[in-house]
Amino acid sequence: MRDIPPLVQFTDEELLLLGADHPVVDLPYLGTMDPAQRELAAQVAYRSLCSHGAIAVDGGTGLELPESYVTMLRLRADATSVLVVSRATVDAGVMRYHHLGADTVVLEDVSDAGAHVFRMIARAEVDRALQEFCAVPDAADGAGEPVVVTQQSFRAGESAARLWGRAVAQFDATVWRADGAAEVPVLGYLAGTAGSWCVRPSATAEQGAPMVHLAPIRADSIADSILAALVRLELRGPDRGEWHLMRA
Repeated sequence: MRDIPPLVQFTDEELLLLGADHPVVDLPYLGTMDPAQRELAAQVAYRSLCSHGAIAVDGGTGLELPESYVTMLRLRADATSVLVVSRATVDAGVMRYHHLGADTVVLEDVSDAGAHVFRMIARAEVDRALQEFCAVPDAADGAGEPVVVTQQSFRAGESAARLWGRAVAQFDATVWRADGAAEVPVLGYLAGTAGSWCVRPSATAEQGAPMVHLAPIRADSIADSILAALVRLELRGPDRGEWHLMRA
């Protein structure tokens, strides 16, 4: 978020060294390494953490972090639901994890290079934060009737000229729950210079080929669509625990 400075940035290997890896958070940089490379990366991470405020304790076998970092990591670990939204553009990809606490939300932006940028916001600010994250100034609003195309043709961009033109950004969103309750489907969105579309798997198939359902959407309503769809999913079942994805 533009007006909320990052609290801290950790790398994949620093989080692993701190024992702060998370079951839903991707570690893209470490994922490319073999065990020997990971060990070397951990050694470098130790020195890096010490140079950024961590204090070596227990004869160099442990680390003491600033209290604000400890609080943030504890909130992140305790969150029972995580709203996951990915944004892919021509230039870069970012995975944003909203670790949903009772009053505070930990935002974690993960780059393709394995940098994890952390911010903390109030629960009431989730709506605004997601609006900013999903803003695509160069995208046009979708128009016309929903269409169904084959998954193969969609991935190949065969309908691009007719439906979305040049793709500006693609978003995918879902919710992870610590209790493993009912799986939440992935919501997809494609924003382009000629139109923006909600992308969903279609229940129908054409000669056995999987199909994709595309419905037009306003470019500035992608965040609202994510929130609305996930609100309905959260309220469909019994109480989910400490937090529901509700708009304040």
